[in-house]
Amino acid sequence: MPDERPVDMLRQRLRRLHTSAGLPKAESLKDHAHRRGHRVSRSALAAVTGGSGGMRWATVEAFIDGCAGYAASRQRPIAAQELTMTAWRELYERAFPRPRGTARDASRTRIGTVPPPADGHQPRASARGIAARPGRWVLTGPGGAGKTQAAAHLAEELWRGREIDLLIWIRAGSQEQIISGYGRAAAELGRPLPDALADDGRRWLVVLDDVTDAADLDGLLPPPDGRTVITTRLPAAAVPGRDVPLDAFTRTEARDFLRTRLARRPDLADDPDGVAGDLGGLPLAVALAGAVIVEEALPCSWYRRRLAARGTGVHREPDRAVAASLALAVEAADRARPAGLATPLLALCAVLDPAAIPVPVLLTRAARDWLCTHAAAANPLDPDEVRAGLRRLHRFGLVTADDAAAALHPLVRRLLLDDLSAAELADAATAAADATLAAWPDREPDPGYACRLRAGVDALLGAAGDAVALHPVRARACHSRGTSGDPAGAAAACARLAADAARLLGPDHPRALLARGNAARWLGESGDAAGAVAAYEVLTAESAQVFGAHHANTWTCRSNLAYARGMAGDAAGAVTAFAGLLAECEAVLGPEHPGTASVRANLARWRSGRTP
Repeated sequence: MPDERPVDMLRQRLRRLHTSAGLPKAESLKDHAHRRGHRVSRSALAAVTGGSGGMRWATVEAFIDGCAGYAASRQRPIAAQELTMTAWRELYERAFPRPRGTARDASRTRIGTVPPPADGHQPRASARGIAARPGRWVLTGPGGAGKTQAAAHLAEELWRGREIDLLIWIRAGSQEQIISGYGRAAAELGRPLPDALADDGRRWLVVLDDVTDAADLDGLLPPPDGRTVITTRLPAAAVPGRDVPLDAFTRTEARDFLRTRLARRPDLADDPDGVAGDLGGLPLAVALAGAVIVEEALPCSWYRRRLAARGTGVHREPDRAVAASLALAVEAADRARPAGLATPLLALCAVLDPAAIPVPVLLTRAARDWLCTHAAAANPLDPDEVRAGLRRLHRFGLVTADDAAAALHPLVRRLLLDDLSAAELADAATAAADATLAAWPDREPDPGYACRLRAGVDALLGAAGDAVALHPVRARACHSRGTSGDPAGAAAACARLAADAARLLGPDHPRALLARGNAARWLGESGDAAGAVAAYEVLTAESAQVFGAHHANTWTCRSNLAYARGMAGDAAGAVTAFAGLLAECEAVLGPEHPGTASVRANLARWRSGRTP
């Protein structure tokens, strides 16, 4: 029998986690655990806090992930250390030690969210057999060809067959997303990636989904002794690995997809081959068509008539096929109540990061007010109506959504953005920026959520440019990047913000100077103390010229310059600079002013030799 005290400690910790997450019911825990790849019963999860007997580690792991997912969907912060599986595993093994002489099995671990299969998903013949052995495989093809779905099917197949022990799924739309994904995996495994994979001792698969720039992979490719799958729209030669091209469905694949999708309504499947042929067999277009046929109880032949009204020759161009099926899906979704919500909700999603749009952003008052105006709703929208709108978009195949995040296919996003005028784009982007800022917590206990918010800001800039270039959310994203452990990235982001502020407002504008000051700060935090000193010297001189020698902004620059000198190794220079600044502050502000007290404290620290 296990020692009762460690068992009590484990259950007490699990109950505290359950309370911190918001006391989710067992059914909710099961749903969120299922989304993270666990297969465990509702009764087993309920027994974690309510039972008194033994527990399997797989159940405890699912319970923790379920709590984390539920808390994230309700915007309830949980400290990152409370979700570290290695610490939980140690606590579990103290409570339920293995019999002496029993070897510990390599723990099977999943990190990241594998996208669920689309309704009617069919395995692709051209992707069969890939990653059967270690190596690097690159799924290439146009947008909408089903690369992500093929990679997800492969990952789940290898996992269920117990051919891998470690599965890591990373959104790879930017280098920051890749680095952030590696960071989360490293925190889980206790070692930095990708180097740690080489000596992990387990059979692993890493999926880098939707690589958009081959340069983002520099120095970040997993080692060759495991399985790596990369999905990309780049040419085959751009990304190193064995090319696996994916294109349109074959006639058989398209027919099987639609028949599976319409299995509960065979009366609608009067011409599935015709629908697939009209859309050139492109998986995304066929999937959108299947969703409309099911949701509107529309026979295939009737759908073909609607499609024909969009023009002839749709099948000759993949983008036109998706555009036509997308338009029909949006029109159908807009007819559902509250009428007209689908179009503005999609516009709001389209200006954000398509890989993972945090649902809390869409539930803010800023987002709901904008949606209400553009949906012409008679009454204000509440969060439940927005959630219902997201579920409707999900049913029509327009987004993939759960309680925490929504995802938009990159090609769907591009087509939606192309349909917006410049004024409409600026309007939607500004609303999304307001909503993102409103959803940003003062503290960031969930690194993944903060990363998704930053990715959303990057997407806003890419989509709308100057319309949101100086929105306050951009400065918030810079700060978040720095405090998350990427000071060099924060310095570069602040420098870009400063350049935009100088271009749009003038080089002497306070916002341009403030951004330059933040860039210098993060430059110093990154280890480039000499660079920070040089930047502050220039900034201090310009601030004195623009604002005057005794202006608060100038004194702030001088204080930061003194600090940077000290951190660069010139403690005597820091003491001299702070002493001179203190004399001026006492003369102008008075000895009791808070600003004077702050300078005095800094001077005392540097004189004492205590580095701040």
